[in-house]
Amino acid sequence: MQNWQEDKYVKNWFELLGNKRTIKNYSNDFPKFLSYIEENTDCKTPTDIINSRLECLASRDPLKIHYWEQQVIKYKNTLESKNLRMATVHGHIRTAQSFFSKNNVKLLFGKGELKINPSEKDKIDNEWIPSNEEVRLFYRLCDNARDRAILLTLYQSGFSEVDVASMKIETFPFYDEKGNWQIPSTEDLYRKQRREKTNQWQQTAISREALEEIRIMLQSRGFPKEGYLFVSFRGEQLGVRGINDTLKAVVKKAFNGKSELWKTKHLRDAFMNGLHQAKITQEIKDSMVGHKREGARNDYAITELTVKTAYAECFKFLTINGYGSQSRKLEQIEQKFDSQLKTLVEMVSELKGERDALSAKLAEIQNEQKTLNKAMVNFEEFKATVEKKLNIKQKVSID
Repeated sequence: MQNWQEDKYVKNWFELLGNKRTIKNYSNDFPKFLSYIEENTDCKTPTDIINSRLECLASRDPLKIHYWEQQVIKYKNTLESKNLRMATVHGHIRTAQSFFSKNNVKLLFGKGELKINPSEKDKIDNEWIPSNEEVRLFYRLCDNARDRAILLTLYQSGFSEVDVASMKIETFPFYDEKGNWQIPSTEDLYRKQRREKTNQWQQTAISREALEEIRIMLQSRGFPKEGYLFVSFRGEQLGVRGINDTLKAVVKKAFNGKSELWKTKHLRDAFMNGLHQAKITQEIKDSMVGHKREGARNDYAITELTVKTAYAECFKFLTINGYGSQSRKLEQIEQKFDSQLKTLVEMVSELKGERDALSAKLAEIQNEQKTLNKAMVNFEEFKATVEKKLNIKQKVSID
């Protein structure tokens, strides 16, 4: 079993999978299945398993045909006997099924044959999905803008740790052509990207609160234009483990006795609860968390406006600094004042222009009036001269 990864059927399996994260997970689980098969059957290698499966499929004996389905069911029962959680058992069974399926010898199970029975741990619900108040406390206890940005991007956008870890600066419209930050502080940023886990599109938004922390973080790094968005203090990519460790340290500060229940993925659950509280339709919810929509609905695109409208509603239940907080209200008042002042200045400028035009017109009228007055004086003088001459002529004629 030491060289099981060199087996041709394993190589084919991993080549067809393609996804590095899935391959890593299956690489952790498959050796356990292989060990079980070595102990309970004559097969010692993955090739032996596939050859046996082909032989069984060629048989006419019903028991032999379903031999490997029975082995997987027995493997499931063995895992259940170890009091493993249902999700853990499901992961191990899924790994075995994938190995057979990708090598074109898919296992076929009857309804309910792979039903997993709950362990003692599963019978008591100890899942901790943080409330908005608890996330607010985490936010206050973060050491720096980077940690706050990570927390808010996970909680307020519904991204997984894998998707957040893989984000790159150059894929965001943070800067204008001159390299200046261009996203207004009162706007959320629409984001559409494929999920690493499922390759499904996820359409959501990064909140204005998260963007402010991201801006501060990038400013401290000299506003880089490319590279991973979240990096370690050495400047390297902050991977999934780094994100989990960072948030686990924050949780311990807030709830030391409860920190063992913490799972970073539950921030995504908390985001989904925000969508529920806002009464977002199932179709839009699926798009915002990156789930495949059912039936023909999957063929219809969800627009950016639709997503941003839905996000504005759910953000009321996800905000950290308060939806309509005093600082935001003050900012909005300042913006309104600036807008009104600009309008007033434009009106004053326009009135001043009209006043100057009227003054020019008045001066023109006054000049015309002076010309007219002068003409009237000249006319009166001319009239007087004419009358005088007429009077003289009349006198001479009489004499």
